[in-house]
Amino acid sequence: MIKLIPDAVDVFSDWTAQKTLWFVQMWPGKLFLAIVLVGPLTFIPTMYQAWTAPDIDALRTSTWPLMILVNVSAFLGVAHNGDWRLRLVMIIWILVMIVVWSATLVR
Repeated sequence: MIKLIPDAVDVFSDWTAQKTLWFVQMWPGKLFLAIVLVGPLTFIPTMYQAWTAPDIDALRTSTWPLMILVNVSAFLGVAHNGDWRLRLVMIIWILVMIVVWSATLVR
């Protein structure tokens, strides 16, 4: 049963890649793929709040160390089989999570 999940993901991914190859080879597709680089920037307000808000108790959860672990795991996966965009974004996500978690420890 567990073997069906990776196989299904691979089949769906291969199908998606085949159907969208024309798109990702053109400049609009390349621009669309670059949107992933903006993802970590969406956490700038959270990082700012973590370091400046008078009360950060709501951020003192197990989310941050667990997300660091999840993102390190994801980075390891894309380090073996991913493109430069995903590798860069995963490194940035790890740093973002470390910044927020550090604020909860220091403050």
